[in-house]
Amino acid sequence: MTEILYFPSADACYLREFDGRIVERGPDHVVLDRTLFYAEGGGQPWDTGVLRWDGGEAKVHKVTKEKGVVKHYVDRMPERDEVHGIVDWGRRYAHMRYHTSQHLMSGVVWKIYGARTVGNQLYTDRARVDFQPANFTPEDLKRIEDECNRAIAEALPVTISEEDRVKIENEIGDRSLVDLIPKHITRLRVVKVGDRDYTPCGGTHLRTASEIGRVRILERRSKGKETDRITYVLESPQE
Repeated sequence: MTEILYFPSADACYLREFDGRIVERGPDHVVLDRTLFYAEGGGQPWDTGVLRWDGGEAKVHKVTKEKGVVKHYVDRMPERDEVHGIVDWGRRYAHMRYHTSQHLMSGVVWKIYGARTVGNQLYTDRARVDFQPANFTPEDLKRIEDECNRAIAEALPVTISEEDRVKIENEIGDRSLVDLIPKHITRLRVVKVGDRDYTPCGGTHLRTASEIGRVRILERRSKGKETDRITYVLESPQE
């Protein structure tokens, strides 16, 4: 198992550098005992960056996770076991903004329209979220956008904690896909965005919603079976 250094809190998501030790080497990847690199999952892309050692550097161009093992795919094999990792902060921070905004939008849509989030994909410059059951009108989209930006203006705090699975299931009910998480996992990492969203998540997030900027919805597209996809971008407060 790899120790995930950004897990404990929102503050930990802002860490950019760490020291680790290689515990396994593959033909094109290494496994470390601890890491700050995010492995692709939950609609959030992997982090990139570098691993440095005395006398050399390798680029990390892909990160995956399977059964608790995080694999860092590199362009060259490190020559030492002790390495210093540095995360590409621009990419990481963009994902943090979009992931936190996705949680906020999902919470808003659930509270107003009772539609679950059934899929999402984040990028550095946009995001999309699939809701079901949904058939949003232009007026609905304007309301969703306005409610998200109102929450951002309130600078809602973002908190990360670990809670009992039964408690989470009782509080969330049908709105989250908790049943997709293996039953043997009884403690879950939970992300809260003020009073707007509360859901299990393993991603990286902001400390406060004010860092999101502004939500601007680009389009709504029907994906069939009462499913609507909303695509949006984030603007800085000055835009």
